[in-house]
Amino acid sequence: MSNEGEMFPQTRWSQLARLKAGDETEKREVLGTLYQLYRKPVLAFLFRRGFAHEKAEDLVQDFFLHSMQHQLFEKADTERGRFRGLMLSALQHYAANAHRHDQAQQRRPAGGFVAADEVIAEGGNPAILGVDHHTPENAFTLSWARTLLTRVVEALERECKTTGKQAHFDIFKRFMLLPILEGAVAPSQRDLALEFGLTEKEVANRLVTARRAYQRLLREEIAQYAADSDEVDAEIRDLFATLSGPA
Repeated sequence: MSNEGEMFPQTRWSQLARLKAGDETEKREVLGTLYQLYRKPVLAFLFRRGFAHEKAEDLVQDFFLHSMQHQLFEKADTERGRFRGLMLSALQHYAANAHRHDQAQQRRPAGGFVAADEVIAEGGNPAILGVDHHTPENAFTLSWARTLLTRVVEALERECKTTGKQAHFDIFKRFMLLPILEGAVAPSQRDLALEFGLTEKEVANRLVTARRAYQRLLREEIAQYAADSDEVDAEIRDLFATLSGPA
């Protein structure tokens, strides 16, 4: 008998179940958590959809309030698909309705609709939000991936600090993380050995240790919203395919 129910005890799905059964205070707490975790992907989608910065920020908050009022997340079910896909579907419908509402009012939204390049010029950060040269859906997925990896990297750094392995994190960050997240050129293990006063074998050992911790933390983070271990594997493949795609 599978023990996956024990492997995934406090997932986003269990939080959504609290939306169905909880009181208004509890529902707002859950929505607040979802907002903090997924604000950037939603904002990236709205930017790429053409909403100006101020309007998009307002719509992000309204999207989560709308979702609570209309019980959109409460209707979520693991049998219907991935959590990320369900949130994207709800966001697509919400954004379409928001756009139609503005057109029906025959007015531009506050600040007006602008092109994505103008949004970037006004302060949108494409490196964080992933809005450059992507559809709204791709912008959402790319920002989701970057936001998730940022949380994993922060967790890895905290763990390395508390276990006396700061050098492990610094080496792993230079060799693996910055090339993925920022497109930086990875230094050679020889260069890292010279920089940190280690042998190349010691650098390699630290990379192996940090990589294992990183992979564990990555799976734990995705398990927060994945239905089972197979979906964790699929989500990792999809997100890294997105990160390695054309900018």
